Amino acid sequence: MSDAAAPAPKAAQETSQSGGEDEQPLQLFFITGPLRTGSSLMARCIDDHEDAICLCESEITRTLYPEHYLKLHVRRMTDHGFSGAQIIDLLERKRQDSVNSLLHWYMQACPLAQQIYNKPHINHLGDKSPDIYRSKALVDFLAPNFPLIHTIRDPRAIMRSIYAQTSQSEEAKAARWEELRGNIEAWAEHLDKPNILISKYEDLVRTPEEAMGRVYAHLGLKPSTRFMQAFERLHPRRFLWETAIDWKSGVHKAFDPAKAEVSDADLTDEQRARVYDDPLIKDFMGRFDYG
Repeated sequence: MSDAAAPAPKAAQETSQSGGEDEQPLQLFFITGPLRTGSSLMARCIDDHEDAICLCESEITRTLYPEHYLKLHVRRMTDHGFSGAQIIDLLERKRQDSVNSLLHWYMQACPLAQQIYNKPHINHLGDKSPDIYRSKALVDFLAPNFPLIHTIRDPRAIMRSIYAQTSQSEEAKAARWEELRGNIEAWAEHLDKPNILISKYEDLVRTPEEAMGRVYAHLGLKPSTRFMQAFERLHPRRFLWETAIDWKSGVHKAFDPAKAEVSDADLTDEQRARVYDDPLIKDFMGRFDYG
């Protein structure tokens, strides 16, 4: 049996960091929703909790699993505040397509993250990646074994967001839409599992305290409204988008409920056809009461 297909370790989401009598096991979790569903905002809101750290696209999954993209991982971890030496040291003795190597990376990264973000006592560590879907083996391993937050959004709003970008070519925009379809297809069979919480973007921006209350409860974290407060977030560029956080001050930006509004009139005829004539997208919209 290959390591990638190895059975999940007992209580896979709990991984001991030091083995000390008073040390709590490390609780790993993942944000797995598609692009343009507020997953970066979700990562920031979870990271704001005093008892959690949530990385935002560390890209370790795309380094150890297809597409084995080391350069992107190094760039992202630099944004997270890790030094070049730390990034390389963490990769020492890690094997590609290896579940154990992936879990060990998070175990070893956690103490460094605790220092970098001044959270020395946290035992909840997460990572956000919309690209896990690229490896079926990784999806099938994570889906039953860890607390997951799967962010979703009305596909019409995602279509609108993709094609509103003026800096992207038409080919790049089409590729982004295919990434959405790939994510939906890869996770569809798993989304009814009790360890996977579906979090709608629309709920997050309209009723953020209620939405994050559900997320914190799902992860076993105490209630908190710290994510609504205007304190400085360290290394704010790790959260990817200035819509979630001001990169200069590190202070959060207000939630914008208007971004949850979308209608057919926001799309061209061709874009509407790509939404409503696609069985995969139609099934997704029906399943989650969109449209």
